[in-house]
Amino acid sequence: MVSPIPTADIATTRKRLNQFSGLSKPPTLSRVEVAQVRQDLASFNDLSDYQTLGICASSLREAKAAMEAFLAALGVTVTLDLPDREGAVYLKFNTLKGAWYLDDYSGQSRGVLITFHSSEPEYEELMGTYGPFPFDLFSHPSA
Repeated sequence: MVSPIPTADIATTRKRLNQFSGLSKPPTLSRVEVAQVRQDLASFNDLSDYQTLGICASSLREAKAAMEAFLAALGVTVTLDLPDREGAVYLKFNTLKGAWYLDDYSGQSRGVLITFHSSEPEYEELMGTYGPFPFDLFSHPSA
């Protein structure tokens, strides 16, 4: 488990994660950048109450693999039993409820979005949606 970051460092972490906001596709990251993003997400994960993940992918297979890798990295063990579906998809998962949602997706955006939720006032600044992150962020070789 990652040690939570001091409250004063939340703004710095948020700034690093916000660099992905507004992108339609995640950028290619260096090994050092991958390690930093993993650390930042792990820190926010430790401070938050729960997370919501949203994935826009070209196929269900791609979305499911990314979702399972991200959930494992967040410490959530789940087997997604999803119905077959052709074409691009939107897959959403709420870690509080353990519930998923799957639908067709006609947009051009791709990647993984993570929303962190916290009921603690001192962690209000970390709340928000970050990404899109690469599908392979947690299977990518680390630094």
